[in-house]
Amino acid sequence: MKRRFKWLAIAVVLALAVALIASVARDPLFWKRYALSLVYSPTNLPGSFYEPSDLVEGTDDYQPPRVQPEDEHLAAAALRSAAEYARARHTRALIVGRHGHIVFEQYWDGARFESVIDAGAFNATITALMVGLALDDKKIGLVIEPAANYIEEFRADDRNAITIKDLLGGTSGLAASEGGRGPWSAAAREHFSSDILRECLGRQVVHRHGEHPTPQACDVQLLARAVERATGQPYASYISARLWKPIGASDAFLARDSEAGTPRADCCLRARQGDWMRIAELLLNDGKFAGEQVIAPGWVTQMLATPNGAPGFGFQVWRGSSSVADAAPAQPAEPYAADDTYLLKAAGKTRLWFIPSLGLSILRVGTNRDDDADWDDARIPNLIVRGASDFVPRTAKPGSTDLSTLVPNH
Repeated sequence: MKRRFKWLAIAVVLALAVALIASVARDPLFWKRYALSLVYSPTNLPGSFYEPSDLVEGTDDYQPPRVQPEDEHLAAAALRSAAEYARARHTRALIVGRHGHIVFEQYWDGARFESVIDAGAFNATITALMVGLALDDKKIGLVIEPAANYIEEFRADDRNAITIKDLLGGTSGLAASEGGRGPWSAAAREHFSSDILRECLGRQVVHRHGEHPTPQACDVQLLARAVERATGQPYASYISARLWKPIGASDAFLARDSEAGTPRADCCLRARQGDWMRIAELLLNDGKFAGEQVIAPGWVTQMLATPNGAPGFGFQVWRGSSSVADAAPAQPAEPYAADDTYLLKAAGKTRLWFIPSLGLSILRVGTNRDDDADWDDARIPNLIVRGASDFVPRTAKPGSTDLSTLVPNH
């Protein structure tokens, strides 16, 4: 009996080994990426993880001007406090900009303004900007039109009701991949697939569109597909011509799932970290960069809008909150000091905060674990905001204060 079980176990192991070898032979790119993800952290992946890739051609004809913090009414002590908080928490870069100027920079571990990074899910915000540009170019008609106008695979089933707006706001209702690190999990296929479009086109509707906000990678991938179909241009080339060159960004590289496959839109854009400050300027100024209107007025305003003005998720942009209980995407220890704090987020607690009312942007590049408890999403922006001499703290809402405490004998 023991010998029978022994041979049965050997047979099972051999069968699994044969299946694994066959899978690796069928999809070597997936297994390369999966293996690298086991060895490296998400914030330190080697260049080979991102290949093949497309060039997003840029230009270096514009360098952001640098001024002293006091020239932009920011307290040097507040910036030092923010840098100290960042330094103690696995930070590689902290860059602060105001009104188109770089006012503060601090780097660690050999990083610098020109260091090339993968800012992960920041790339999803690029996709939302590209939709706005396709609307400008009359390649996409309306944000509320069906995505099936550009994605024919949606036309034959209930996905034909999903709109461009639903994909932008994470309300497509498509099934999201659940967690899991196993190579056959849906999450692994989504992250490392050599055919990401097949993975996303295989998702079925599980919620009514326009409801149940669930930001996910496939919504972004499908948006990029719609942009490519609408414009008739390769996605990386369209980014280069309509966005990257106009803002003076340097060459970047956008990973593809395979040589003949699809460019990644949810992640995997390797760009100079300083160039994200250029994107922040667009977001701060309703599509203007260095005084030039790159994206039609009103589109960024739509991107930042959230239902009923409540904290949450706009078009691939998170909105912070003045309430700890409602804050997104993480629970800060205190409310955001400025009511109009917005942010992009990526692995390693990498953040790009921007505050339109103050013309202020803050990039923090980090290597934290996702479950790092020693992190407060509001701490760095609040330190800097409260150090702005022209910042006016929020006042009590009308009706929330007893006038007798303010006016004697009232």
